[in-house]
Amino acid sequence: MRGFVAWQLIERPLLAAAYAVNLVVRARRGLRGRRRHDGTAEDVIRFCIDDCWHGSHYRASPGYFRQFWTRDLSFSAPALARLSPGYQDRVIRSFDWALRTWQRRGSHVTTTIHYFDQPVDVFDYGIDCLPLMLAALRRVGAEDLLEEHRPWLEGEARHYQDEVVDPRTGMVRTDRKYSAHRDTIVNRCNAFGNSMVALLAMTLVDLGWEVPGPMGPLALAPQSILLDRFWDARGFFIDSIGDDTPSGEGNIWPFWTGVITDDAVLRKALHELEERGYADPYPLKYEVARRPQLEPLFVRIFMPDYQGATVWTSLGSMYLQLLNSFDPGQARVEMDRYRTWIERDGTFWEVIDDETGQRYSSTLLTRSDESMLWSAIFLDLLENPDQPPATMRAFKTFDAVERGSMSG
Repeated sequence: MRGFVAWQLIERPLLAAAYAVNLVVRARRGLRGRRRHDGTAEDVIRFCIDDCWHGSHYRASPGYFRQFWTRDLSFSAPALARLSPGYQDRVIRSFDWALRTWQRRGSHVTTTIHYFDQPVDVFDYGIDCLPLMLAALRRVGAEDLLEEHRPWLEGEARHYQDEVVDPRTGMVRTDRKYSAHRDTIVNRCNAFGNSMVALLAMTLVDLGWEVPGPMGPLALAPQSILLDRFWDARGFFIDSIGDDTPSGEGNIWPFWTGVITDDAVLRKALHELEERGYADPYPLKYEVARRPQLEPLFVRIFMPDYQGATVWTSLGSMYLQLLNSFDPGQARVEMDRYRTWIERDGTFWEVIDDETGQRYSSTLLTRSDESMLWSAIFLDLLENPDQPPATMRAFKTFDAVERGSMSG
């Protein structure tokens, strides 16, 4: 598996191109100022989404991440599809473009399709990419694409199993590193990764496709590993076995994937995140305090706390949708706080500093990107507050009489 440094060496031309583009973006924003959009939060976000369209596919952003990112499009796809038929069509066209690019290049599914239509895993094999993409294709009604590419995608499922799943346990392997939503730290066997394995197994069953070996039993009881090995009696999912603390992602993704559907577990997990400070100053942080020991040396020097105690608006938007499913009053308070900074800054930030509440900026190398595609998740919540969360699988809804406080 390729680690952070190895990726830099092997993919040096693409890395150089990415850094060169980033420097141009930084210089242009420095000279001209960054792009601001006027209007309500809804107006601003629609401008952001349109800025991410590249003609053939959605990019993660029009700035530093102006490439096709499989996970970003996939976890935003259900919200985009619900927002408008036009967005839904663009989502399907994006996946069509990506599927044909991977096959034309003789590639597996990768985290990214970089410049020159080059598939690249940043920085390791993506533990989330195939599960999220298959679930997204099913959720947005891309049956024709699924049927057309079924043989290749079933081969990708077998490849995924070989790369990710420990045949002895059905869990994520512990002897390899993987790229994940939190991709600038070392990811091995954690709650996020095991949520993805379960999501893939469940989606293959939903599609009526073959479920490879060790994932077969998991498809029958997808909640088992997460509840048996990661759920802590104090009311949260631990991030990884041997760690007695939660993480923001570890307590969002089991629900966002649809693997865990128990509303009592959801209420407890979100309550613990709130009580422990993960939603301060805004939802949601990966950690309540930076843990530099988790950061590779390059990140520690040039991107300190990039994915630590900073606020990630992707996780925050998911958190707010989940919170709104049972406590719309508290969700509305947090949504209004999001609305304030979106309308103040005229964009949708990637990362917000936990101390200042402003855009993240660690060094000259790294600043928060803007106009993120995943802003669609928050826009969907603004425009469809009475609908269930736009998760990767159909979400259980609660009657109004069942909705209560976060501690209920």
